[in-house]
Amino acid sequence: MDFERRRTPRLKDPLPVIVRSINRREKRFQFNSVTQDISGGGLCAVSPGLLYLGERINLHIRFAVPGSNPLQAPSGSARAVVLRAEELPDGTYVFAASFLFRHTHESFRNFH
Repeated sequence: MDFERRRTPRLKDPLPVIVRSINRREKRFQFNSVTQDISGGGLCAVSPGLLYLGERINLHIRFAVPGSNPLQAPSGSARAVVLRAEELPDGTYVFAASFLFRHTHESFRNFH
């Protein structure tokens, strides 16, 4: 049986996300993406280039439902650390990142 236990449930609806950071050459970068899934602990999304294990990124996530105006949707920002990145056949990468919280997951748990 292929069974996966998670601490928090995953939302599979695609949500717009902006990813920002500074690469290993100290150059700032930013790209727009869409989540493949998201939970109170982290997210999975696609990037145009390789993100490295342990790299810290800043995320700005819009909680827009399909058919709504994303600019009017509630949003949240979080810092995260990249847990994995894999190249896709089209040359893009899928990455998983864990949110970095100072105290608890309350900031996303109470978000409506």
